[in-house]
Amino acid sequence: MNIFYIGSSGALSLVPFKKLLSSNHSITAVGVFNPVVMDEKVFALENESLALAANLHNILLIDLSQPLDIILQQCKKCSIDIILMSCFSKRLPDELINIGHHGCFNMHPSLLPRYRGPEPIFWQMKQASGLGVSWHQVEYDFDAGDIVNQQTVTLCEGATYTEINMQLAETGAKLMMKLLADASEGRLNKMGQDPGVASYYSYPQQQDFVLDLECSVQQAYNFVRATQVFGFSYRCQHNNQSYFLKQALNYDNKTSLKAVEVHGNGLYIPFNDGVLMATYTDKIPV
Repeated sequence: MNIFYIGSSGALSLVPFKKLLSSNHSITAVGVFNPVVMDEKVFALENESLALAANLHNILLIDLSQPLDIILQQCKKCSIDIILMSCFSKRLPDELINIGHHGCFNMHPSLLPRYRGPEPIFWQMKQASGLGVSWHQVEYDFDAGDIVNQQTVTLCEGATYTEINMQLAETGAKLMMKLLADASEGRLNKMGQDPGVASYYSYPQQQDFVLDLECSVQQAYNFVRATQVFGFSYRCQHNNQSYFLKQALNYDNKTSLKAVEVHGNGLYIPFNDGVLMATYTDKIPV
């Protein structure tokens, strides 16, 4: 099957792309938004990017920041059976969505219809929700199209954001291969999303990094470990003091404390069901 693959950088785009490269399918074009190109040479601002990977494999690179008529002209030069996209934050116009004979599908790192939006991993970790990956048909509303397959993902304790992204990407890549097999045989099983259970979350703000000491200490530990990449301090309040945490080191759900204990630059923080061990940057009276 001939594929137009759309994405950006990071594991959620690159892992499925590499899976396609090793398959019997053909990537006829890759779409990214405003790739870094100088003297007809593609550059990556990170160690790796989808644009650079496409260039290295001599795959047509389409800049999706161009006017729509130019994009459509470039697409018509190659045979496109299906459009697959992952980790692309821009809305696709209908004219582009409908250019694939088998449709246009997006990989989203949550169990839709829950946790629609741009940073679902953050919110799933904050709320200790079950993580997963969904492939859905693309329509005008973000993350709202019919689901074609999805799978839950079980994380290791204390997984980092990078590790979570990689695990979700690998699961999504496997689901992608099933999607392609089903599409080529005309047996895609589409399931509409229930708006009654749908939820949407935007980008996290500083206030979203406040820790509730009444929640599970295990939940707090995994949340901090998973979201340190965002660069915010984690605020928690105990006995008229606010503490700003930097890193979660460990937790103990068999121990209890009546007050926060300070050991050097480390804190032992009493939660509802245990103690969180963390480094901190500051404390202020409330």
